[in-house]
Amino acid sequence: MPMFCVVYGCSNRSNREKEKSFYRVPKIVVHKGENCKKLTEQRRKKWILNLRLRSGGAESANARVCSDHFVGGCPSALGDVESVDWAPTVNLGYQKTKPKSEASLQREKRMKLKEDQQSRSECAEAMLDLQKTAESPGMSSDLTQTGDCSEPKQPADNPQSEGSSGDNGTLNDLAYADAGCQTELTMDDIEKMEDVLGQITTELGDLRTKALDTQFNQESFEKNEDKTKFYTGLPNFLVLMQIFELCEPYIPSGPMSVLSKFEQLILVLLRLRLNLQLKDLAFRFKISLPTASRIWHKIIDILHERLEFQIEWPERHSVAPLE
Repeated sequence: MPMFCVVYGCSNRSNREKEKSFYRVPKIVVHKGENCKKLTEQRRKKWILNLRLRSGGAESANARVCSDHFVGGCPSALGDVESVDWAPTVNLGYQKTKPKSEASLQREKRMKLKEDQQSRSECAEAMLDLQKTAESPGMSSDLTQTGDCSEPKQPADNPQSEGSSGDNGTLNDLAYADAGCQTELTMDDIEKMEDVLGQITTELGDLRTKALDTQFNQESFEKNEDKTKFYTGLPNFLVLMQIFELCEPYIPSGPMSVLSKFEQLILVLLRLRLNLQLKDLAFRFKISLPTASRIWHKIIDILHERLEFQIEWPERHSVAPLE
C-alpha cells in the first residue's frame, strides 16, 4: 500500500515520487520518561495544528507528510524545539486570511455609500447652523464694528517737530493717521459674497429636503404624515412608532447591518401595503436581493409574534355557514 501526503492540496505518493521522503505524524511516547512524554505531546499537537488535521486522520496507517513541507527537507530532532522544522510549515495548502466573497465586497461598498450620504447630510446641517449663526443680530453687530477698527499711529521721529509750537494742529494732523483693517474687499464684494452664500444655503436646504423625501428613515416619516399613511397603511406616525417599539428589541442589528431596525420594519410594511417585489425593495433601499429576502422572512415572523394579540378572529356564530 503506497503512502500518501496528508497535506491539503499535496498529491505526492510514495510509489510515484520516489525521490521524496515521507514522515509519520509523531506519536506520544510514554515509556521514556516524563520529559519525553511532554515533548512528544507538544510536538504532536503542533503537527496536527499546522496541518489542520483531525486526530483520526493522523492515525491512519498510510498517512504521511512529505519532505516538501519542511524547510530542510526533513523534521528536526525531538529536543530541537526552536527549529523551524520541529513541525511542518511550508506549503500547507491553506491561506492565513480567507478571501472576501463578492457579496462581502458589495456589502462593504453599500455601507461606505451610506456613510458618505450621512456625512454629506451632516455637513449640510452644519452649514445651515453656521448660516443661522451668521444671521443673528450679535454676529451682524460684530461684523459692523470690524470695519471701523482703527488705531492712531505713533508720531514719527522728526527733529523739526520738537521745537515748533505754532503749528501744533497741522503737525498733529500729519503725524497721526487712521490705521484701518487692511483688506482688498469692498462692501460691494462682501454683499455679493453674502448673496452667493444665501443662495447656496437655500439650494442645500432644498436638496436636503428632496433627499429626505426619497429616504425611508425615521426622520422622513416623522415629518410627513401622508407618507406614513401611503407606505404603511397606518393612520399616523405615532401608531407606527408604537409598533416599532414593540418589535425593536427582537429585530437583529449589528455593526455590519446595512439597514437600521426602523428601515427593516419599513421594508416589510411596504411590501405588505403595496405588494412590492423583493427586487423593487432591494433597489429602493440600496441592498442586495438576498439581504432583502432575509429581512422579509425575519421581520414578518417578529410581527406575527409581537402583534398576535391585535388579531381579532370572528366568533363561530357570526360566520355564515357554508351552503
